[in-house]
Amino acid sequence: MNKMRRALLLLPVCALGVGGFAQQVAQRTQFVFDHFTINPAVAGSKDCLDIHLGYRKQWVGFAGAPTTAWATVHGTIRPKNKPHLANRHGIGAWVEADDAGPLGYTTFSLAYAYHLQMAKDRFLSLGFFGGIKQQKLDAGEITLTDFDDPAITGSVSVMVLPNITPGIWYYDKTSFLGMSIHQLLGNPIERIGTDSRLWRQYMLSGGKRFRISKITTVMPAALMKISPGSPMALDVNVMMEWKRMFGVGASYRNSDAVAVMMRLSFLKYFQLGYSYDITTSRIKLDSSNTHEFILAITPCPPKDPSKMIVRCPVFE
Repeated sequence: MNKMRRALLLLPVCALGVGGFAQQVAQRTQFVFDHFTINPAVAGSKDCLDIHLGYRKQWVGFAGAPTTAWATVHGTIRPKNKPHLANRHGIGAWVEADDAGPLGYTTFSLAYAYHLQMAKDRFLSLGFFGGIKQQKLDAGEITLTDFDDPAITGSVSVMVLPNITPGIWYYDKTSFLGMSIHQLLGNPIERIGTDSRLWRQYMLSGGKRFRISKITTVMPAALMKISPGSPMALDVNVMMEWKRMFGVGASYRNSDAVAVMMRLSFLKYFQLGYSYDITTSRIKLDSSNTHEFILAITPCPPKDPSKMIVRCPVFE
């Protein structure tokens, strides 16, 4: 009964968040593993198609807890009759569905990126997502103390477009640094809440891979997220990998959780990532379990190493 009571208390907060200063962008623990969802400038940074399928179930057992599913694909377009390290284009697509109690959204975006060679094995990429977002509110799942609340006018589904996210990304063989601004236009959301809009989400990320033996590497990485009216969120990951086949790691999120991570390569073209978040905020009174799964498919045919584009640690 206590769990249900807390869930009901959260519902008005969630409804207010759409029109106020909610984060509005899904959480990710394994942000390095699927970095394309963080920064569109990543599109085209691999030698072949890069496909990811993800699922995240947050606060298992908590009524109205967020559930997110997504799929991404991106690849490179090489100019003909040009050296293998020449500037190049990247394209991709991203679809995502998120459900959190009475609120939810579905978004679809296309991506384009241009990779500019700064020096040997060093690139600067500029890119953007462009797409649409369907914002949904199910009034039947909300318990109100004021039945005439002007913020709740019934169950609605609103198309918000265009939804633009620009990004810039530097990368070389051992490190990366990037910035993106999700929901750049701050589009208004009609008929949901009062003064509802998609608030800008600023994301700054970086990481570096260190080799500690011939078969073992360690990679620390960080993701900073800033949104108007919300506390700054900082995620710090450390992943240790053995022969690029198996990895274990840990993550810390300043406002919410600590996590353990695992990554396994199998069947030549597949990688499976899993993270288990241990909640540190007051939500832990009802649920401390969050599971996140990511399946990566990278069907890269064997190539002459001299003809490969520069490798970034995100994809190693």
